[in-house]
Amino acid sequence: MYIFYSFAAPLLLLLALRLKGLPPTPEDIFSNPREAYGAALRQHGPVIAVRRKGNLEYVVGPEFARHVLTCDRDFSFEEGSAAIMNLQPIMALTGGTLFRDLKDFVREGIIARMDEIVDQLYPIYDRDCEVFVDLVAKPEHESSRPDLFNHTRDTLSEATLLLLLGQEYVSKRNMRIVEDVSNGMAQLTGQYQNFSFVGKYLPWLWVLLTWINVIIIKIPFGFVRLLGPRLWVDVSRYEKIARKSKASEQEPRNVLYLIVKTYINSGEQYIGVFRRMYIAMLLLCLIFASVHTTTVVSQWVLFQLATRPEYLNPLREELLKVREEAANGELHLTAASLRAAHLLDSFIREVMRLKGDTISTMRYTTADVPLGGYVIPNGSFVTPMSSTVHENPEIFGDEPTKFDGFRWVELNKDAAMTGSAHIVFGLGRFACPGRVLAVNATVPDEATLNPEIKLIVLSLIGRATPSLLEGRFEVTDPLNTVTQPPKGTLIFTPLDRPLL
Repeated sequence: MYIFYSFAAPLLLLLALRLKGLPPTPEDIFSNPREAYGAALRQHGPVIAVRRKGNLEYVVGPEFARHVLTCDRDFSFEEGSAAIMNLQPIMALTGGTLFRDLKDFVREGIIARMDEIVDQLYPIYDRDCEVFVDLVAKPEHESSRPDLFNHTRDTLSEATLLLLLGQEYVSKRNMRIVEDVSNGMAQLTGQYQNFSFVGKYLPWLWVLLTWINVIIIKIPFGFVRLLGPRLWVDVSRYEKIARKSKASEQEPRNVLYLIVKTYINSGEQYIGVFRRMYIAMLLLCLIFASVHTTTVVSQWVLFQLATRPEYLNPLREELLKVREEAANGELHLTAASLRAAHLLDSFIREVMRLKGDTISTMRYTTADVPLGGYVIPNGSFVTPMSSTVHENPEIFGDEPTKFDGFRWVELNKDAAMTGSAHIVFGLGRFACPGRVLAVNATVPDEATLNPEIKLIVLSLIGRATPSLLEGRFEVTDPLNTVTQPPKGTLIFTPLDRPLL
């Protein structure tokens, strides 16, 4: 009876939806997803079934968003993320601990030493923003403007090397390796899949070819070949340091050492070949999260700021208040400065609410789950539709799509805080740990992870005014705004008197 029910449940749900009307067409899903999904939910909701990239996905409205994102017993974040990001083999090999380990190492390796990290990173961001604005100001660049996306990615690559591996790894060559890894992981996890005909309509073939390209070619002949020998030596060196009975002030201050120390302290006698391979995979995932995703989100914030110049003066006034004077008399930003930048926090949060997300983080059912009058079968993808949550009139009033950059200051909500009306980072136990890494916010028990987006924005607007060529930009992938930047040309006009 149970076997019959498991097979019948998805068929009955599809039949019910078909009786009510047709689901979104394949082309609508990729080219016009918000309208297609929204219309289907209004007509057939609160649950719809959509076939996309070879999978049958169940999309829910705002009434079930919180339940789906917080009930990890029925809707698994780990299995859903691994499946949608094409990481199932890695999850299987590691016993399903990949995302938990990433969360723990991000929390312990970065949050706990945030003040120190900001002091290390600010000079990098300050230097690179000054160089970028100087390049923009040169007359010869009027016809060929410096690319902010590439410039930001370079800055983040250097910062990532410093945090994950240490200052001795920082070099132009290693920055290129990090960027190649970031791009490779972006391909592997499907960030460019919607741009490919094969990716959209022959997803199994796209996944196979991508795995061969990234896992068998790019990573072994790039990251592993070029950085592997040095990482192997450092892991062995860190083993010896970690075995000392008392913590030493000379302990390395990077995430790689923390990972090694964690395994040694948990009882492992030595770090074997398999464990070293797993550590490499953890580093690859952290590089992807630190470089690619943060670069994209920072572009969204700057593009929106360029189209809304009325926010520049208040944000600059806040910068004048939060900047601090160093012992040598120079003005700089600290972790405390960034935590006090509440207006910028709010602006980032509002950008992320309205930048156009269609679906939220994917979950995977661990059993047959009753929901909205249907039964979603075990082993199914389930996700809330983000825009129905972020533009819910019951929460945001008669004009839910109106951009109000400072609305969250009044509500006392930081950009990295999650809630039933803001699900950019998910909800519950597995709300994305990198959210604080990206925006440097004050989150209970998670203080601040990494100041990346705030440092990028404040360092730039403290030196130049952003605007958009022709005053507009395009959304390149409506299904993937978190990992795809807007398309347009940002122009920066240097200030007569920089604020930093």
